Amino acid sequence: MCNAAIRIGASRDWSIGLAAADYQCDRSRPLRMPPRSLIRTFTAAILLAAAASAQAPESKPVLTIDKAVELALQGNRRVRSSALEVHRAHEGTAAVRTQRLPQFQIYALGGETLRPISFTIPEGALGVYPNTGPIPAQSSKITTPQQFTGLILAQATQPLSQLWKVHLATLSSQIGEALAQESLRRQRQETAYSVRDLYYQIVQTQSLVESAESNVKYLAELQEETDRNLAQQTALKGDSLMVKAKLSRQRYQLLILRDTFRNQCEALNQLLGRDLGTEFIVEAQPAPSPSEIDVVGARQEAMRQRAEVRQARLQIRQTENDVRRQRAEYIPDLSVHFTSLSLPNVNFLPQNIMQAGLMLQWQPFDWGQKHHKTEALKDAAQEASLSEQDAEQQVLRDVNGRFRALAESRASLDTEALNQEAEREKLRVVTNRYAQKAALLSDVLQQQAALAQADADYRKALAAFWSAKASFDHALGRE
Repeated sequence: MCNAAIRIGASRDWSIGLAAADYQCDRSRPLRMPPRSLIRTFTAAILLAAAASAQAPESKPVLTIDKAVELALQGNRRVRSSALEVHRAHEGTAAVRTQRLPQFQIYALGGETLRPISFTIPEGALGVYPNTGPIPAQSSKITTPQQFTGLILAQATQPLSQLWKVHLATLSSQIGEALAQESLRRQRQETAYSVRDLYYQIVQTQSLVESAESNVKYLAELQEETDRNLAQQTALKGDSLMVKAKLSRQRYQLLILRDTFRNQCEALNQLLGRDLGTEFIVEAQPAPSPSEIDVVGARQEAMRQRAEVRQARLQIRQTENDVRRQRAEYIPDLSVHFTSLSLPNVNFLPQNIMQAGLMLQWQPFDWGQKHHKTEALKDAAQEASLSEQDAEQQVLRDVNGRFRALAESRASLDTEALNQEAEREKLRVVTNRYAQKAALLSDVLQQQAALAQADADYRKALAAFWSAKASFDHALGRE
C-alpha cells in the first residue's frame, strides 16, 4: 500500500508538476489505487490547466510593460505635480524678464479736507520794485475751502544700470527652471522603475496563482478518485484525509496568492493614476536574449542621464551666478525717470508738475556687508562643487553594483534553465522506465515533484533577472 502526500504545480509546457511529494511505498503490498486511474487523473489535470490558461487572457485586458510605463508617465500624480512645478518655474522666469521693461506707477489720493488749506504770502515775497513797491503790498492769505481735493502722482522709470542685475536674475531663474525640469526627469525615472519592478512582481504572482489553481483542480479530481476508491475499499481512509488536507492547504495558499495579486494590482493602478478597481492581467516576460553590456559606455550614459548629477552641476552654476549677483550690488542703480504730479482743486499751488531726468540710488558705505555676503556665496559654490563630485562617485557605485547584480541574476537564470532541462530529461527517462515496469510509480511522482520545483525556480530566476534589468536601467537614468 502506498501512502502519498502530493502538491502539484503547472510547469511552462503544461506538464503537471508535483511541487512537493512525500511518497512512502511498501513494495511488498499491492497498490490500492489502479495506476491507470491515476494516469487518467493526471491527463484530466493537464487539460484543465491548459483550458484555464487559454481562457484567462480573454476575461481581462492584457496590460503590457511598455503600456504600463506609458500610462504612468502620463497619469501618475507625482509626475503631473512635478510638471506643474516646471510650468511654475517657467512663469517665474517670464516674470523676471519683465523687469527689463519700463515700470509704470500711479498713486492717487482723493477726499475732502477736514480743515481748510491756507497759504500766507508775506509782504514783498515776490520782490520789491521801484515803480510798484513790494509785491504783494501786504501779507496775503490764500485759502482753499473745504471741498473735494486730490493728489495724483504718476511715474515712469526705465532701468539702465539695473539691466545687468536683471540679466543675472534671469539666469538664476532659468537655472531654477532647469532644476525643476531635472526634478521632473528624476520623478519620471523613479516612476518608470517603480512600475517595472511592481509589474514583474505581478507577473510572478500571476504565474503562482495559475499554478495554484491548477493544483486545486488536480487535487479536487484526486479527492473524488480517492473517495470512489475508498467506497470500493481499494484505498485507506488515511489516504482520503491526506488528500483533503492537502486540498484545503492548497486552497488557503491560493486565497493568499489572489489577495496578494489584488493588492499588487491596486498598487500598480495607483502608480498609473487610474481607478484602483481597474482589472487587467499581465503578460509573461520572455527569456532574455544573450547580450553583452559595455560597462564603460553604461557609466558614461549614467553621467549624462542621471538627474542627480545634472542637478549637482546646475547647483554649481546657481551658486556661481549668486556670487555674480552679489557683486553686482556694488553698481549704483541708475534709471531714466519721468514724474507727473497733479493737485486738483488746490488754490495757489500749480495744478500740474512734470519732471524728466535721471534718478540715482546708491549706498556708498555698508560696513563690509556686500563683501561678507560675497565670501559666503563663494564658500557655497565650493560646497556645490564637492557635492557634484560626491554625486558622480555615488552614481558610478550604483551603476557598478547594479551591473554586478544583473550579471549574477543572468548567471542564476542560465543555471536554473539548465537544471530545468535536466529535470525534464530525468522525468522522460523515468517515465519510460515506468512504462516498461522498470521503475515504481513513486519514482515518477518524485521526479515530477523535482521538475515542478525546477520550473518554479526558473520562474523566480526569470522574474529576478527582469527586476535586476529594471534596476540597471534605472541606474543609467533611463525611463
